[in-house]
Amino acid sequence: MDILAQPIEVDSAAKPGFARPQLDLELRNIRKRYGDFIAVDGVSLKVRKGQFVCLLGPSGCGKTTTLRCVAGLEEPDEGDILIGGKEATRDPPWQRDIAMMFQDFALFPHMTVAKNVAFGLEMLKRPKAEITARVDQVLKSFEIAALANRKPGSLSGGQRQRVALARAMITEPRLLLLDEPIGALDYSLRETVMLELKLLQKRSGISFIWVTHDQNEAFSLGDLVVVMNHARIEQMGTPEEILQRPATAFVAGFVQGNNVFHGRAAGTSDGLLAVDTALGRFHVSSSGSAPAAGTAVSFSVRAEKMTDLVGDEHGNRVSARCSAIEFFGSVRRHLFERSDGEVLKYDQFGAQAARIELGQLVTIGWRADDTVLHGMAG
Repeated sequence: MDILAQPIEVDSAAKPGFARPQLDLELRNIRKRYGDFIAVDGVSLKVRKGQFVCLLGPSGCGKTTTLRCVAGLEEPDEGDILIGGKEATRDPPWQRDIAMMFQDFALFPHMTVAKNVAFGLEMLKRPKAEITARVDQVLKSFEIAALANRKPGSLSGGQRQRVALARAMITEPRLLLLDEPIGALDYSLRETVMLELKLLQKRSGISFIWVTHDQNEAFSLGDLVVVMNHARIEQMGTPEEILQRPATAFVAGFVQGNNVFHGRAAGTSDGLLAVDTALGRFHVSSSGSAPAAGTAVSFSVRAEKMTDLVGDEHGNRVSARCSAIEFFGSVRRHLFERSDGEVLKYDQFGAQAARIELGQLVTIGWRADDTVLHGMAG
């Protein structure tokens, strides 16, 4: 089976009369401690066949420890790990139908590219003729056949990355685990590599579990983004859900481009919740049961949903002085000093004429419908 030609399996659960497909991975209430330190605290996760899952969060949040538990490099103190529906919590790594790719690629420096790629099949004691045929096939698929007789020390970062990926995928594992695999690459090469990896993952149908602290990686690659903080999952969902509807103040503050406000509920009217903050009263779109008056709440609004061209529809307003102007690709970001000590971010497309100067006092407004009320106070 050619891992690059394998069709993507359609989710038959959506069709009447079909059984629900088996999960590639299921974590059930995983906990891992190191002495008094809790590294993973009650993590539960389901990965469908062929999903690209990104574990995203700051350093020390538990994402790498979670990955190492899945890999069998760490044994959880509590909870269960199922791979392909089979209990694997106590299985050694070589019995888990997985492959792992590390940030430094961990290639064997004394072996040629072909020998590096063949290593997994040799450990499985596959017939020599099968190994030779599969290595030739995979080298061609990854466009590294011309490098077959070279050693890792003579390769560029991008070439080493392809060799490491080919070595990991040649055994056609159920899960490919990747711990910040492109962190060592030059920034200019990352976008190309991410696109190649996304296309490769879709063609192969192999589930990827990708650990990163880089939001651009997670939102560009992931079908499912799992945001972790303090050893727990804060929120999981599609990139669109995480970006547009952060569930907690932490997620909103961690994701680039959000402005977070804290205050207390002050009653509802016409479907809008009034929130009293250090900056004044704002009105927030609220669906479902609203928090009782006096309850601590938080909400956020995306920087691109704000405007300096304030109209009647922009009921929420803040006056602040511009302290910096930065460029993020095609976006011009304005930073303002809020009177509560926080920074307010307002994004404008760079193609538009600049309207704000450094030091200028500006009124920034936004609609109540553009706010997101969080599920808990941050």
